[in-house]
Amino acid sequence: MARTVPALLLHLGPEEGEKQAAFLEIRGALRNTFGEDLEEHSFYAFETPPDQVVDLLQNGSLFGSASLVRYRAVEQLKRKEDLLPLVRYARSPSEQSVLLLESSEVSLHKDLKDAVGSRHTKIFWEMFESQKKGWLSGYFRRHDARIDPEALELLLELVENNTLDLRQEADRLMAFFGRQITLEHVDRYIYHAKEENIFTLFDAVLAGDLEHSLDIAVKLLVTMEAVQVLMGLSWQVERLFSLQTLSAAGVPRAELFQEQARRSGQRIAGKRLQKTLLEGLSRYSLEECRAIRVLTGDTDGLLRSVPAALHGGILQQYLYSVITRKGQWNVAAPFASRPWEFPGTAGFRGV
Repeated sequence: MARTVPALLLHLGPEEGEKQAAFLEIRGALRNTFGEDLEEHSFYAFETPPDQVVDLLQNGSLFGSASLVRYRAVEQLKRKEDLLPLVRYARSPSEQSVLLLESSEVSLHKDLKDAVGSRHTKIFWEMFESQKKGWLSGYFRRHDARIDPEALELLLELVENNTLDLRQEADRLMAFFGRQITLEHVDRYIYHAKEENIFTLFDAVLAGDLEHSLDIAVKLLVTMEAVQVLMGLSWQVERLFSLQTLSAAGVPRAELFQEQARRSGQRIAGKRLQKTLLEGLSRYSLEECRAIRVLTGDTDGLLRSVPAALHGGILQQYLYSVITRKGQWNVAAPFASRPWEFPGTAGFRGV
């Protein structure tokens, strides 16, 4: 194999857009060399153990002249014995394969980092808040489009801080509304686009509509991972908790968003989003918001530590616990009172 790409690479950090771009660049370089004969595989560390990945790499490509293996969420590999197959493989990697290790974290087990080496390790950091606005407005300009300042602020409030999500939402807005994007466009797109999204799900949660929430979640899981869905909800849970804290401190409702912007430096734009959050303040008390906040963090940790086959059921349990139990995990379940006590080796028992 003509070595155009290192046999072993480690990509770390939370900036999923740049990591995806790097992956596509690697794949493109290999395809330029091997054409459509390149065989590709993608695995997650919480589903597929390292020894199985190494076996595949050492056996070589079955149908092509080379293989590209993407092994994600490697932060889940915490024990030396789990890492040993990868460490051994790094000493003598296959000449016919490229192994790309990925993690959203920046801190991994030392053995894995040492095995790859700093030369072939790259960290993809999220943009600073001050950089996001320039990046997004520049993206619109590069596509001969313009976005109003208030619309830009609202979009930045609503989208995860990585270029992959920012790019996708910008593309959709231009497809829906053309080359001049206004605040009204962004507000309308969030809640009235034909596709369900994180914001319609949060709407249903704050309305206390469990059936609709579960239905939306099922649709989202067709194209999104459960961790991504939960991350989107987490951002909004934090907003709700912040506003409820201000309200409990005596800030009048008419001044909540102004005070929140003054303290955080970030304005919650969009009348519909503000209306949704105010409705949430009526449904969930400060203590319930605090419980939901804890539950969200616990569930995020749980999703990152059990097989993906369980994720759909865990997300449903989370929504049930938020809407019906106001942030309390299903205490009636015989196995746990909090989600991090969930036994990953047992079948999910539901709500």
